[in-house]
Amino acid sequence: MLDLARRSFRKLFPRIADPILDASPLTLPDDAATEESYRGLIDQRDSFREARYREGIRWRGVLRHFQPPPARVLDLGAGDGAIELALNKGGYETTSVDREWNHVAQKLGVRRVIADATALPFRDGTFDAEICLETIEHFADARAACAEGSRVLRRGGKVVLITPPRLAWLFRRDPHFGIRFLLLLPSSWQRRVAARRGFDQRYHFVDRIYTSAASIAKLFPRCRIEHLMSRSRLPRRWFWEAIVLRKE
Repeated sequence: MLDLARRSFRKLFPRIADPILDASPLTLPDDAATEESYRGLIDQRDSFREARYREGIRWRGVLRHFQPPPARVLDLGAGDGAIELALNKGGYETTSVDREWNHVAQKLGVRRVIADATALPFRDGTFDAEICLETIEHFADARAACAEGSRVLRRGGKVVLITPPRLAWLFRRDPHFGIRFLLLLPSSWQRRVAARRGFDQRYHFVDRIYTSAASIAKLFPRCRIEHLMSRSRLPRRWFWEAIVLRKE
């Protein structure tokens, strides 16, 4: 019944395109060859990973809108390196931080630092921009990690991040485990329910799904919201696709 209601709502009120997020990606002459090399290193049956370099091209275009290259970029929670690779091809100097080593990233030759996000091994103001894609909700101590992210960002620098807005998923299957109505529960209960459904490994950990863009901005000292990207007709402060912060 809920799925039928949602489809009917979307038929009457289709999603709108965001002019920045949905702009045609600017591809470079060697992007196709680079993507093919990347795909040769991964399991192509994994649709999420298979599309990761193309996602990198898209975020390269988004970042260019707010912080054109050349620029030093920090990728927090970087995964297998495809995003960094796409950014580097676009003229950025990207350094990624993750808590675990990744052999695909090693073969791609990206600059990877293994570190705790709450104690970044960089000087104050090292980076011109940061990207944090589907990562902030996994930080066990988001306040400390984001404070470190703000510390290593120069004044005027930008943070581009994505994380699912809680209100958009209240009556749907949650974006991490596919459990319907999970986000109606308090965060600690969400973790218990997910664990009972078999999502009990370290990489399954989700600390919190955020309700407002303002609550995320408050985690980054001296940063304010510069822009909210959205495909929803509802208020962007609660129904965003991506958030851009600027350090004062």
